[in-house]
Amino acid sequence: MIDFEKRLKSLKERRQGTRERAIYESMEYFSANNAIQRGVDVRKPESFESLNEVAGVKYTIGAMAAVEPASTKVSISEGNRVADSLINSLQNSGESVTKRLQGSVALDIHIRGHSDVDMLIIVTNPVNIELPEVNPNGYSPATDPRSLIDIAKDVRSKSERILPVNFPKAEVDSTGNKSIALEGGSLKRKVDIVPAIWFDTIKYQRSGQESDRGIKIYHKSDHELHLNYPFTHIKMINDRDLFYAGNLKSVIRLLKNMIADMPDYKKRTVKNLSSYDLAAIAFHMNTDLNVPSYMKLALVEKTRAHLALLNSVKTYRDTLDVPDGSRKIFNEENKTEALEILTNEISALAKAIYEELRPFSTSYDADVILNKSVF
Repeated sequence: MIDFEKRLKSLKERRQGTRERAIYESMEYFSANNAIQRGVDVRKPESFESLNEVAGVKYTIGAMAAVEPASTKVSISEGNRVADSLINSLQNSGESVTKRLQGSVALDIHIRGHSDVDMLIIVTNPVNIELPEVNPNGYSPATDPRSLIDIAKDVRSKSERILPVNFPKAEVDSTGNKSIALEGGSLKRKVDIVPAIWFDTIKYQRSGQESDRGIKIYHKSDHELHLNYPFTHIKMINDRDLFYAGNLKSVIRLLKNMIADMPDYKKRTVKNLSSYDLAAIAFHMNTDLNVPSYMKLALVEKTRAHLALLNSVKTYRDTLDVPDGSRKIFNEENKTEALEILTNEISALAKAIYEELRPFSTSYDADVILNKSVF
């Protein structure tokens, strides 16, 4: 049986921080200590908390909801602050770079109020062009004698030296192969800096749309460039989410919150499905995402059925690509084990909600959840 009151507490702490943290961030030390002892809670009540519903419904609606926009704004602002400072220093040292936001915060599918943020630092001159070039006169010859991979390496190396100087009180971790992590000091959020270069696909050369443009991320230990299409992914998710009135992102957040609430022994396995994979899994729900805003609870049953199908029909599961088409979702064997656990968890969630709604019933009836209205 799921303890939904415990889950609601964890959900609130993910979204708004602990009661103690919120108090210390809102007042001076002496007053904060006094407020904590008196049981004060300065965190703003969220709409799902005031629903006249059972705890399981409150948890589910809250788990689907976007984090408070003000918290997301802080994450983006801190990411830009670090990136702008770094770009200024890199440009002063002869590098041509720009910034872009990527990841869960860019899509508003993060589940933590104090979410870390991914900032791409992208070399702008020269760029990598997919051949055959669409317009032979569309690009000027490169003026930098270094190879692109060496430029990316230099940007990475310089960033490792610059960031501790620009943010002396922050903890800077340069051990990651693809990113440099900063947190603490004056930073209100953890920021990951990801050096990369542009990859101008043939499609981008024709369209001029950044969503068709790729990047190649520098891998430190391998001294290689790894191709990604984050802007294609962002556009595909945003477009489908808009078409289904926000329900795609609601499902993605629900899956991520379910994983966050799992015991560690399950979480270790399920983490083999990245946030990127979870978004791709939900993306393929297609018309199952078509539910009215007052019947969002139906998404639990529709997600349960979708995961059950993926889990049981390998031939179907193996056909599914990530939204940008760059690979299969289930491209590694350990992801199928993760899917099995996730399927069992969403089934347990649906059953637990049903038992709260129909405490005297002896068997699960999907129609109860599919037809439940929440206002």
